[in-house]
Amino acid sequence: MHQRVLIVEDEVIVADDLAWKLRQLGYDVVGFADSGEDAISIADQSRPDIVLMDVQLRDGTSGIESARIIQERTGAAMVFVSAFAGLFLQDRALMLKSGICLGKPFSLLQLKTALETLTARDQA
Repeated sequence: MHQRVLIVEDEVIVADDLAWKLRQLGYDVVGFADSGEDAISIADQSRPDIVLMDVQLRDGTSGIESARIIQERTGAAMVFVSAFAGLFLQDRALMLKSGICLGKPFSLLQLKTALETLTARDQA
């Protein structure tokens, strides 16, 4: 069974690239959102296993706060993606269960490793 992934990214080109990478890795992309509010709504409906969440969304929504709500409601694991993946951001993201940070840009191998790490954590 393929894991279901929701992509939350306000840059269309980045979201399309993420979807391509995920499909190459055998994941099922269940939706796209470009705001925290849309992400919460889509996650409620699609029940993803994993959410790739941009930390800084264009509408001013906090990706971390939206992720916290999604995780409480669905139990989805989180991979935070950000051009600003400093230690403060990583610490905030890791406060959530199943949280991993990836700094933009990242390779297919880095994405694969992050997703495999989440899967290993969930199975432990």
